[in-house]
Amino acid sequence: MKFKSLFYISGIAVFILSFLTYYITLEPTTSFWDCSEFILSANKLEVNHPSGAPLFVLLGRVFTFLSFGNPQKIAWSINLMSGLFSAGTVFFLFQIIVFMAKKMSNNAFLVIGCGIIGSLTFAFTDSFWFSAVEGEVYALSMFFLSAGFWAALKWEAGFGEPENNHWLLFIAILVGLGLGVHLLNLLIIPSITMIVFLKSYKVSVKNILLSFVLGCILLLSVLYILVPATMWFLSVSEIIFINNLHLPLNSGLIFAVLTWGGASALGIRFFQKKGSVNVSLAIFSVTLVLSGFSVYAVNLIRSQAGPPVNFGEPDNIFSLIDYLNREQYPKRPLLYGENFNSPVIGVDERKTKDFDGQRYVERDLPSAYIYAPETCTFFPRMYSNSPGHEEAYKSWVNITGKKVRVQNRDGKSEVLTVPSLGEQLVFFVRFQAGHMFWRYLMWNFVGRQNDIQGRGEPTRGNWISGIKPIDQLRLGPQDNQPEWMRNNRARNTYFFIPFLFGILGAVFFYKKNKVMFYSILSLFLLAGLGLVVYINEIPLVPRERDYVFVGSFMVFSIWIGFGFMAIAEWLPGKLSSKITTVLLFIIVFFGSPALLFSQNFNDHDRSNRYAARDFAANILNSCPGNAILFTSGDNDTYPLLYCQEVEEIRPDVRIVVMPFVSANWFINQLKMQKNRSDGLKMNLPQKKIDEGKLDYVSVQHKIQKKVDFLEVLKFVSSDAEGTKLQTRNGDSLSFIPAVDLYFNVSAQGKTGTIPVSLKNREVLYKHELAFWDIVVSNAISRPICFVSKLEAQNHGLLNYLHQVGLVYQLVPVKNKVKSILENPPANTGRLYTQLMNDFAWGNIDKPDVNIDYFTVYNAGVFQLQNVFNSLAKSLLEEGQKEKACEVLHKSILLFPTQVFHYNSYSLQLANLLFEAGLKEDGINYLEDFVYSVEENLNYYVQFEANQRDRLKTDIVTDMFYYQQLLHIIGQQKLDKEFPNAGKNFESLAMVFNKGL
Repeated sequence: MKFKSLFYISGIAVFILSFLTYYITLEPTTSFWDCSEFILSANKLEVNHPSGAPLFVLLGRVFTFLSFGNPQKIAWSINLMSGLFSAGTVFFLFQIIVFMAKKMSNNAFLVIGCGIIGSLTFAFTDSFWFSAVEGEVYALSMFFLSAGFWAALKWEAGFGEPENNHWLLFIAILVGLGLGVHLLNLLIIPSITMIVFLKSYKVSVKNILLSFVLGCILLLSVLYILVPATMWFLSVSEIIFINNLHLPLNSGLIFAVLTWGGASALGIRFFQKKGSVNVSLAIFSVTLVLSGFSVYAVNLIRSQAGPPVNFGEPDNIFSLIDYLNREQYPKRPLLYGENFNSPVIGVDERKTKDFDGQRYVERDLPSAYIYAPETCTFFPRMYSNSPGHEEAYKSWVNITGKKVRVQNRDGKSEVLTVPSLGEQLVFFVRFQAGHMFWRYLMWNFVGRQNDIQGRGEPTRGNWISGIKPIDQLRLGPQDNQPEWMRNNRARNTYFFIPFLFGILGAVFFYKKNKVMFYSILSLFLLAGLGLVVYINEIPLVPRERDYVFVGSFMVFSIWIGFGFMAIAEWLPGKLSSKITTVLLFIIVFFGSPALLFSQNFNDHDRSNRYAARDFAANILNSCPGNAILFTSGDNDTYPLLYCQEVEEIRPDVRIVVMPFVSANWFINQLKMQKNRSDGLKMNLPQKKIDEGKLDYVSVQHKIQKKVDFLEVLKFVSSDAEGTKLQTRNGDSLSFIPAVDLYFNVSAQGKTGTIPVSLKNREVLYKHELAFWDIVVSNAISRPICFVSKLEAQNHGLLNYLHQVGLVYQLVPVKNKVKSILENPPANTGRLYTQLMNDFAWGNIDKPDVNIDYFTVYNAGVFQLQNVFNSLAKSLLEEGQKEKACEVLHKSILLFPTQVFHYNSYSLQLANLLFEAGLKEDGINYLEDFVYSVEENLNYYVQFEANQRDRLKTDIVTDMFYYQQLLHIIGQQKLDKEFPNAGKNFESLAMVFNKGL
């Protein structure tokens, strides 16, 4: 068979094999995290969170047609898009490897074999496969990155031929379009620059370094010069046309675009006539990059249409600039800045412009803090002052630093210990580069311990090889591990085989083609350590970030492909026959892509998993009609919005996202009708919010009696005499004149008041004012509900909640709840019907469905097991023993302990089984629980005393569980059934008391 035929057939086979894999393992509906948001955005061309992904949204909209009008298939169709473009990435990677391999060997089988092994290895890697089966931007982003590199190789292969520079123009449009998916696509620029530069000039160490530096400069120029300058030009033109010439909105944008297009065309034509081909090419390339980038006009157009989901509201050029700059998110220092304990000494008042309906007016941006300069350092890696972060930093680095005396904002002097540059580098190496990159690299090519997110413990989320002596050196004992570690679906071991092939291939590649080696090495480093530096990750992340570094893993997969060629070419002459080469291909194939496929399939197969969708639908269906529902984070917000926007489940419920309540655009949108939900009543004037006059208000104890909070809001909103305080600099400040407040509530057929105390507050900030405005202004006319009791507790409302399904409704009746761990009262009849009959549970009880860590985690966040326990307890108190038993049995079946491992809710369940008279079930449950706890503790005993520090939380927790289990055993007089439990506990206690 001719090489060309073999090449095409193999490429198509690689594409089909990878696509079928993704198709079979595709998630059938929405997922947790941002997937729900991207899916709903694509469905109706809505505006997702900054900095957006308009090209993903447009392409996703096209793929929704595959749902053929079935709203429950829309998520699947967009997930399918990810699978298709991921298979496209694998196809391009096959071609990339083959193009490079042809320069190193004339053996067609070797060349094609390299492409097959390298591309399929990447196809089945942990991180790439994860993104390929869900509706997220990273699959599409990798497609553009791989297509760009492929185009660069096509240019290199045709160097010197007429019109070959068309490939560079193609790359330019890919880069521009890629910006409409994710900034990660820019990482290809230095590699392409090196290919072009080193093909055009003599290859030397100097030129290799020069080409890399030029490539980095070009990348930074696109990111920090070209795009910002373009947006500045558009904004200047717009403000002249609107504010000075009084023309309609967007007139300046149209003029600027036409001017730029005309100038580009003239420039290209002019330099072509002068024979300046390179200048003409540069202008054309910039024009195409910006043409691709112009896809962001979709955000502008759709935002102006006012869709139900309109995050950031980029409805004019200035708000679009703020949207692209992610102004609503805090900035992270990069090369110089503050540390975690740097005191704030002032604020930088930042301004932007906004359209008020007639002209552009100035408005405030979120202020930037100014930190004491004495505490600012170079390369600040330990900068976050969020709760818990200081201790997290200290768990990775022994911070002795340098002592610095500073004055805080109150004028008081204090001595602080500022981390030294050396300590910053230690944290960078150990956590940011080690834990947050190297660990992910090893996950993909050496093995993964489990999918449980950890904080550096030896039992959660580490990389392992499957070779016990090596794993034991890093992670402690590998024998007698508990069931939850042994049988985790994501426990994948590759025994270093793909990794060693990659190292071998990299060495071989370097020897054969240094120019191309340095080109792809630059991509490996920038997509790995370069991103580590740029992201500057915080020490407590909400989820694993391996998907960010997939570009780096793609390069390593290229090297794995060349590992096959390296071994084949290094074989002695007598062993280098065709049969030997075929046998070697089979060995390497089974040692890399086939091994990855076999190990990774069960934990990447998301078929029949509906948990994210069903949990969200259950929450929405729990709400009374026309309710206002407060949510707190990604996973209790985006899936709910998906259900409303895509499947039209309960569109009457108005979702209020608490992290967005401080944003002016979000407050304004709350007042507008959305789907079947009327706008919220609010008393705070939007104009004052936009002008920054309500960023905070003072709390004064001027009125001694209780005051209606509604009247206070009207007072704060007023400009009447006596409603303002005068500050030292002469400004007027709104204030609240009382600390004992109340507001009226009508819920569940009852009307009454709920008290609010501000005795311990000096100021209320905008987000708190907005929260109270929403609650107080609507509590009479609409049900107020919370997904999380914590949000209600933070505002002193915990004792006025009533459980309604999976949400908590505000009622004017005080309950007896003493802590957030307790559930408030509920209508047991209604709750029984919901839990037992009405709600769907996403197949979480099916043993053949892959229920991963974050599904279990979110079930805990929503306190699903706690809701069942609470209902069973209430039914027992009401004398409905039979129903209580049904609820308990349902809970045991729905949350199998092989997946939903024992926790504090399990202790409640054990007690309730005995209270319900289910003694046999109770004993069986206790036996499994005791066995699980003993298994954990006996495993921890194997660790040396000085190794147990990072296991301290687990040991303390399991010892507490054991102690409580012994209490239940004694209370139920089960000493005969558990004759050794007490002795075992005492012996374990003696061991751990010495080592902790």
